[in-house]
Amino acid sequence: MTNFPLTIESNAFLGGWIEDLPSKQIISTNLGAEIYLKSHRCSKLVFNWPSHVLGKQPSRILFSIDGGPFVSQSLDSDYFQLDLDAACDHLIRIMTQAITFVRAESWSLAEIFTLKGIQYDGSLVGAVPDRAELVFIGDSIINGQKTLAGVVDGSAHRPDKSWDFLISEKLQLNNDRIAYGGSGLTQRAKICPPTAIDFIWYVALNLPRPIDHQAKIAAVIVNLGSNDAAASEQEFTFSLKVLLRELTKRFHDSKIIFVEPFNGNFAAVFRKVIPNNDRVTLISNHDWHFQRTDAVHLSVAGHEQAAKVLLPLIEDCLHA
Repeated sequence: MTNFPLTIESNAFLGGWIEDLPSKQIISTNLGAEIYLKSHRCSKLVFNWPSHVLGKQPSRILFSIDGGPFVSQSLDSDYFQLDLDAACDHLIRIMTQAITFVRAESWSLAEIFTLKGIQYDGSLVGAVPDRAELVFIGDSIINGQKTLAGVVDGSAHRPDKSWDFLISEKLQLNNDRIAYGGSGLTQRAKICPPTAIDFIWYVALNLPRPIDHQAKIAAVIVNLGSNDAAASEQEFTFSLKVLLRELTKRFHDSKIIFVEPFNGNFAAVFRKVIPNNDRVTLISNHDWHFQRTDAVHLSVAGHEQAAKVLLPLIEDCLHA
């Protein structure tokens, strides 16, 4: 068995991954981060990927083989194995699904995804598609959290069925999520820290988010504000202006598209603060009523509805 390199340079890791070189492992605090692998004459892949949620519900990942549906895998032991037909080449996609069902302590690095090894027979290469990225900045809705009604463990989270992922797949662009459940623009959001102003620059407390200056970014799409209802209009206005300034610094010349909150929070503020020009665009909420599993989260059908509505609007922004 051969060890696969757990490095960004391997071209296997897409999204919010961080190399932990001293420990020879790779970690993520983000749901929906992906791994792309292409196998040749492999009969099995063995992952050393222990649950980092001790004494609670185990963390989970999703995997897809050769374009098939994503399947949920519970990380309830230190190792799991994917068996393959060695007579064929295979494309394996893996996606981080859930650290916990409720609030995760990822900002303090207490609860994170930690991949410690991939072993294989045959040959294995990284296979992240060579295409531009859509960077999505948001909260639990971007992450596809709580999309399955009545499910009270991490399998309720389906980042593979979120509206942003559906749009990325339709446009054949890589999906890069920078999103944390319960977060918002202000300190009044339901989970603090971080605010978006923190997490566009940091991946965890005092840990800067790596910036890939070579990445081709088709657009940065922001969907935040659903969790900020407790903030005053003045607080939200100030935070939105700061976020817009920081996004233009962080992503330089990339197009920035704001999508108003699906629950309609602070619509008037968005329409006052966000300009519509060649660089920055606002997609307004025109009385959207996407299906939900609770007061905030979209169901699978709701994500499909959102993707159908937003896809042509985002395409117009990309081609403007």
